Amino acid sequence: MIALECLTMRRLVVPAVVLAFAACSPDREIPASPEERLLRAARAGDLPAATRLIVEGADIETRHPGNGWTPLMWTATRGHAEGVKLLVARGANVEAQDTRGGTALMNAARWGRLDGVAAMLDAGARIGARDHIGWNALMWAAFKGQTRTAAFLLDRGAQLESRDPEGRRPLMLAAMAGHEATVKLLLARGARSDARGPEGATAADLARQKGYPEVARLLESAR
Repeated sequence: MIALECLTMRRLVVPAVVLAFAACSPDREIPASPEERLLRAARAGDLPAATRLIVEGADIETRHPGNGWTPLMWTATRGHAEGVKLLVARGANVEAQDTRGGTALMNAARWGRLDGVAAMLDAGARIGARDHIGWNALMWAAFKGQTRTAAFLLDRGAQLESRDPEGRRPLMLAAMAGHEATVKLLLARGARSDARGPEGATAADLARQKGYPEVARLLESAR
């Protein structure tokens, strides 16, 4: 009789212990906060969800814990032009900076999201804004070889001969990264191939130093 009672109690106790452990387990799924859901909606371009969350009180300037991106940065960098318009209309800060000082415009330019770049400029983003290393949207487009984006930025008034704190210009950044198409674009737009940057180096010098002899020859032939 005693053995039967012990067995019955074990059957009752063990599930309770298991349930208690499951409730305390770090792997248990925790419901996302409204701000986390807003970041996800912005990244996906889910306008209805983003609108609902903002109306319900989610912080429109919430930031990703890793890179410091706001919903507007995610939307612009994913090229969701309508999402940019929605967030700006709801009061999103177009000049907010992430952990590296990058704005939504710079991030969109860096990743070649032309729709996001256009939407940010239409929203009033400063085309010449700089991040923590002193680069602007055109510099990032040039360094990443985003040729179409660079052309669009120039059409919208970006400064062709802007310089970073070390004296490097967009042409130099494109050259040192080996982006021949972008170099050709910048040369066609009037970039100076003889301009000198760090330690007196030209764009051709930087291209050769980084292992891009073809780009260096192209630049030398343009002088």
